[in-house]
Amino acid sequence: MDSKRSFEIAECRQAAKGLKSSWQDMAGSEALIRALVAERNGDTPLALFWTEVHRALSQENNAF
Repeated sequence: MDSKRSFEIAECRQAAKGLKSSWQDMAGSEALIRALVAERNGDTPLALFWTEVHRALSQENNAF
């Protein structure tokens, strides 16, 4: 992903599906770790992307 461009919500949902298929119940943790690493590397847009991915995963898990 090119972190210099804005991201779409659909991209976040697609990334969430990818993490979910690879990491199962640890997908949310993986998204937050990726956000932390991006922020530590000075890539705030990418960190925001991964926090949105985490939000998409959280909304999916909390659906009744």
